[in-house]
Amino acid sequence: MFTVERQWLIVWLFVWVGVMGLVVYSQWNRKLPSVGFPLCYLFNLSINHWFGAMIYSFPWYYPQSAYLLSVGCSPENTISGFQVSVLGVIGFGFGSVFLAPWLLRSFKPPWLREMPKQPNLKLPKTYIFLGLLFYFVIGPILSKIPSVAALTGSGFSLLSVGLCLACWKAWCMADNKAFLSWLLISCCIPFLSMVNAGFISFGVAAVLIVLIFVFTFYRPRWQVLIIGLLVMFLGLSVLVTYFRDRDIIRAQVWGGQSTESRIEQVWKTMTNFEFFNVYKQQHLEVIDGRLNMNIGVGLAINHISEGIAKFADGETLGQAVIAAVPRILWPNKPISAGSGDLVSRYTGLETPPGTSIGVGNVLEFYLNFGTFGVVFGFILFGTVLRVFDITAGQKLLSGNWVGFASWFLPGLGLMNPAGSLAEVVSSVSASAVLVYLINRFYLNKQKRL
Repeated sequence: MFTVERQWLIVWLFVWVGVMGLVVYSQWNRKLPSVGFPLCYLFNLSINHWFGAMIYSFPWYYPQSAYLLSVGCSPENTISGFQVSVLGVIGFGFGSVFLAPWLLRSFKPPWLREMPKQPNLKLPKTYIFLGLLFYFVIGPILSKIPSVAALTGSGFSLLSVGLCLACWKAWCMADNKAFLSWLLISCCIPFLSMVNAGFISFGVAAVLIVLIFVFTFYRPRWQVLIIGLLVMFLGLSVLVTYFRDRDIIRAQVWGGQSTESRIEQVWKTMTNFEFFNVYKQQHLEVIDGRLNMNIGVGLAINHISEGIAKFADGETLGQAVIAAVPRILWPNKPISAGSGDLVSRYTGLETPPGTSIGVGNVLEFYLNFGTFGVVFGFILFGTVLRVFDITAGQKLLSGNWVGFASWFLPGLGLMNPAGSLAEVVSSVSASAVLVYLINRFYLNKQKRL
């Protein structure tokens, strides 16, 4: 029986890749500008869904550890959850490739009308400086103040904006040395996040933003494809190496050890590097346990179909709207960051006190309105993201780098397929406020100087 299911799983895996190929072709089409948002979102979604499904297409893999079995890791849950995820990806592709361009052509919004401008060449380093300042200084100091914490948590996003602009500037000026230097600096961000916070996910997300942004304009294209496959393999290798020593790294970081000790431990981990091996059970179980959100979707499908849980009928969408209101204006706002108890309510998975598992966009759309909610939700999501993408690209090409940052930074808030919609709305709102404050006060002050 599972042989037939595995064959269908392989078909769904190829459908997913086909949609990504269509999105790539659309973004490489010179008729419409792009900064890589749709592909970046799909790649992040793939990290949490496609790779987890991929390992179950291997005949030699089956979860064996007691932990994986206890959290519902199984071919049945993965396949049923992945099928719904693929339908969402198809909807996202339709919204991104067809619906968003059609809407922009039909309505011709005024914000797309741009006259060529002289770019602010100091802006890349300004955003890099602000990103480091927010991440290392302002964020830790002001993180306890309501609403301000949401603003100061954008350090990596500001850094990504600056690095993207720095790469674009170097490319336009044909400065290959500077271009490669900025790319190498970008690739060091995951190690920075490990040393400073003990997490690698924030750093990986930041470097993916920069790399995919660069891939939208880098030539020749065949090199992009080869580099992309190499980055994917190295990324999986970094993942399995990190999780092998994660507890040791976090003991150093969270235990208050010196920066030298943290760097020494991360260096020790990276010098004992493991390349990803598809035949190694331990490596596959790392992916199953960390990069397989299909499990939660599959469990939710079972719970709802058996009557254990009922559809939320838009409850979490209302919470997402409330999330846009700053807590400083509404101190008793009834929602907080994270996914709350959504995952445990709809999957039956118990989480330790104080721990919140990311609900993810696929599961949240499903638990509200079922498969229809997933398809329609992703059509809307793909459309909105592509509008941000085209607009930011148009600003960039016209030389309006301030306008580019004004759309690019809030657009990064949408790049959270593993979080809740409330987190997404809160992040987009906070980023919009932050970029307004930077443009209104900091950049104007620089001009006067």
